Amino acid sequence: MAVAANYDIVIARNESEIASIYNNKATAGMLPTINVTTGDVFNLTNINQKFTTGQEVKRNWVPVNSFNAGVNMQWTIFDGMRMFATKERLATLEAVSLLQLKDKIQTTVAQVLSAYYEIVRQKQYIKALQESVKISEERMTLAQKKFEVGYSDKTPLLQAKVDHAQQQISIVQQQTILQNAKTALNQLLSREPQTEFEVIDEIAVDYTPDLQQMLDTVKNINFSVLSAQKNIDIARLQHKEINAKRLPSIQFTSGYNFTQNNSKAGLQLFNRSYGPTFGLNAVIPVFNGGMVKKELEASAVAIANSEVQLEKLKKEVDTRVVTAYRNYEYARKVWLLYEENVLLAQENVTISLDRFRLNQSNSLEIKQAQSSYEQALYDVILARYNAKLAEIELKRMNNALIAE
Repeated sequence: MAVAANYDIVIARNESEIASIYNNKATAGMLPTINVTTGDVFNLTNINQKFTTGQEVKRNWVPVNSFNAGVNMQWTIFDGMRMFATKERLATLEAVSLLQLKDKIQTTVAQVLSAYYEIVRQKQYIKALQESVKISEERMTLAQKKFEVGYSDKTPLLQAKVDHAQQQISIVQQQTILQNAKTALNQLLSREPQTEFEVIDEIAVDYTPDLQQMLDTVKNINFSVLSAQKNIDIARLQHKEINAKRLPSIQFTSGYNFTQNNSKAGLQLFNRSYGPTFGLNAVIPVFNGGMVKKELEASAVAIANSEVQLEKLKKEVDTRVVTAYRNYEYARKVWLLYEENVLLAQENVTISLDRFRLNQSNSLEIKQAQSSYEQALYDVILARYNAKLAEIELKRMNNALIAE
């Protein structure tokens, strides 16, 4: 749904389409231009003419009509190979825009996955609170019975009720956080904020990446690196376009023109001319103040700068891959340890409740065991979520979130 409707992806797809539209021979200047021109002009002219024969023509407000029409073609047949460099640059720009589109899609998919599992995390927090509520309810039941038979005062019962009420408040707060997380996902999917939906209450972490393999391949598939390599190609093609200014350009012209003049007086009463025209025009640059030389020097520096940026980006990508891999390994280890801790905390609560039933422990001990169990549930949920985020980031770095 996000790939189809996300606003950022729609914008990136439109920008890619624009680059594709511009990638043609006409934009590169490789095709001729044909224009039709026409005009019809009426004048009122004062004529005063004397001829060698002694004849004299003198008239005022003579109507004169001039009509012309023509079809003309201009075609640059050589411009120092600039048009070919321009066409190749346009094709490279289209390729860059496609890479940027894929990168935007992959980034958005990663955002959607993160937002989705954030909802799962908040749902699991609510379940953890509901587990703790059950313990508080059992505490209240046991404390009520002990108070009724005189085994204890009312303090344990009141404390259990206070804890139960606080957990109910926490559940309401957590439900609000859950709804806000759903709203954030709806935004990524370009849906109405209040659109209701449910998610699977599970976070599966089952990715087994190979760090060395990723480092060996990531620079050949990462969209940012590929875009940077294309930018170097663009800079080199721009250098060729500038260099073409040093070379001659030849333009072929052709057309068919028609001209007719009508006058009521004067030397020419009627004049009509028409016919085809052909020609070649050449422009040979001789001196332009050294501007092309300076442009070439600046272009060479720009190429070198693009190459440095590429090397910098490759190092950054390697660093991000190593960091993401370590974060993933750490998150997995912590998650597995917290899974064991939950079992221990759960067993501790069970024992504490049994001891409380037998009047072998006080309410403070069971409250501490309950708090430890609640914290263990929070910790394992967060650890599993962090491991999933690290997995998503690794897959994003390795272009594993979208199909080609």
